[in-house]
Order: sequence, then structure tokens, then C-alpha cells
Amino acid sequence: MPRLWLFLPLILLGVPTARAEVAVSAFSPLHERQLVGLDDFSFDSDWFPNDSPVQLRLIVHAGNSVMISMPGEAEYDWASETIRFTGAADAGQVGFDIGFQIDSKIRFDVLGVQWESDILGPYDYAVIAGETFTPYLLEGNPERPVTIDDETDPATVVSVPVTPDVLIAAGNLDIDAYVILHGSLAGQSIEVRAEEPAPQLAIVTEEGEAVSFLAGPGPAPDPLTADGVLVCDFATTPTIVLKPTLVMEIFGQDYEIADIEIPITLPAFDETIRFDPIALGFPRPPPEAVTTGSDSEGDSHGMSGGDEPTTTGDSTSSGSSGTGELEDSDSDSGGAGLGDDDGCSCRSDGTAPPLAALALLGLRRRRRSDRA
Repeated sequence: MPRLWLFLPLILLGVPTARAEVAVSAFSPLHERQLVGLDDFSFDSDWFPNDSPVQLRLIVHAGNSVMISMPGEAEYDWASETIRFTGAADAGQVGFDIGFQIDSKIRFDVLGVQWESDILGPYDYAVIAGETFTPYLLEGNPERPVTIDDETDPATVVSVPVTPDVLIAAGNLDIDAYVILHGSLAGQSIEVRAEEPAPQLAIVTEEGEAVSFLAGPGPAPDPLTADGVLVCDFATTPTIVLKPTLVMEIFGQDYEIADIEIPITLPAFDETIRFDPIALGFPRPPPEAVTTGSDSEGDSHGMSGGDEPTTTGDSTSSGSSGTGELEDSDSDSGGAGLGDDDGCSCRSDGTAPPLAALALLGLRRRRRSDRA
């Protein structure tokens, strides 16, 4: 029965393998969207307070947009043929840009004198708010979901004098405003799709999860290309709050409209967002250099060369007389040559012979067996 260990040195030669390398490709999804425009939303307070001799009316046009940024990178492990995604720490952002225009009207009816203003304004106002986090907000991310629960400080949007064209009245209008934001953002999955080496789809649902994504044995495709798509659940409800203060003096008497808050809720948004696909590319690592026989240990231990015994007919010689001296040498108990064997495949100096020497020893034993 052939001894397989005799061929171990040959098996170890010339087996190329791909290097265990991790390729990296940028994966930074960005989503910008106008949720509602100034032309899409309007609010009219109508005249207030009811049954008051002095009344105020506010007309508001509002709009808002959102920006979601998730910077990070995709990593492809060529050894395990898996892909994973890692977000940049504290680099994710969800931001809101809320703007509105205010038009106002004033009227009074005092002691039979009536007056109504033309529209005052428009007065523009915008507020930017948001949160930061570590992408990609998938399951397992301790920051998931990012909750938006923000209230801006009041700011004065309008401060104008009121000067009716009748000499009996004068006053001033101030309007403060602030914004309340409620919402949430959570990653649902990252979809990875490729057409080569065969159509395939991988879905990552947990933060940092490595999922199988086959690249094939090569050499193509090189680089491995795919499209990555982030899918998120996003909800928000912005509310604008107006606080008008109108002070009028009419016929020497003071009238005031104050301490009133007017909440204006913009249309709610609650949807699943699919970010635009991002092209990913992972260069295939070069294979390791093939090990040749000249580099093997066996070459340095006489697997070939002038010291190799030769066989002529039935007689084996060591290169001198062809009188079977190699066989006598093997049976000589005092020798310390390569043929010494006490059953443990050890050399006389107590160390294990190299693999090439083991192969040569096996060849010599088979020759003696054949001659016997």
C-alpha cells in the first residue's frame, strides 16, 4: 500500500492560495427631501379674539425639508467571502430646515371709528434643528432609534409699528415664534445586489453583521462590484408656535392682545425611505506566490544531486563499486548515516529528519525490499 506521507513534500509544493485580505469601499448614503413646500401648506387664523374691539389675523405659509446623512464604509472579506458595514462614529446626521412666511392684518372698531390695515409682511423665518448619531441605526445599534424631541428657543419674527391713517390710533405688533419637533429615525436594512459572478442579493439587518456574498474563485469578477441600498423608517411632525403681542392706543385708551399661543402643525411624515443606490467596488487580492521546488527544504537535504544512490540491474551502488555497500551500511549498527532507523524515524542526534529526508529513506527501504 503506498505510503502517502512519502509524497507530503510534493503536496506542499506549488499550491497557490488567495491572500486573506479585507477590501474597503465608501458607503455614505445621503437623503434630502422636501416634505412640504411653502406653496403646499397655508394657515389662516381668522380674526381673533372674538368680540374684541381690536382684532388680529395671521396668515402663514410654511414648508420644511429633511436631510439624512449616514457616512461609513463597506468591508469585504475575501477569505470568508462576506460583506459587512461600519458607520463612522458620531458622524450620522438628521437635520430639519423649517421655514415660514407670516402675513398679518389688524382691525378695530372703537367708538364708531372703524379701521382695517392692509397686509403687513410677509416676514420670513427659518429654523434648522437636528440630531447626530452613529450609522447605520440597524438592530443592535444602541442609538436606534434616533428620537427627535426638540423645541427651539422663541425668536422674534415680527416687530413693526402700527400707524393707521387715522390720527386717533397708534400701536406696535410683535410676533415671537418657536418650533417643536417630534419624530424618529431607524435603519431597517442594507441591501447588497450584484450580477456577477451570478445574480445575488444579500440583506444586512443587524449592525456590524457579516453576511455571505460570494465572489467566485476568480480571476473574474475583478473588482467585485455591487450596489448597496440603505432602507430606513422615518417619521416626523413639526409644529410652529406663534406668540403675537399687539398693543394699540385708540382715543387715549390702551388695548392689548397678548399671552396667546397659536400652534400650527405641519403635515406629518411617516414612511419607509429607500436611499439612492451606492456603487461598491472591492479589488480582488493577488494570489500568493507559488512555492517552487528550488525553494523547498527537500532540495537542501539531497533529494537530487550527485549523492543520490543509483540502481543498475539488481545491484545498488553508492557511486563507487556496485557491490551492495549501501545495504551493508544500513545494517551496520555503528553507523550514523541517514539510513539509521530505530523505528521512530529519528536521527542519531535525536532530532526528527526533514520531510525530504523521510522521502529518501522511504525510497531506500523499498529498494531493499525489491531486491530481497
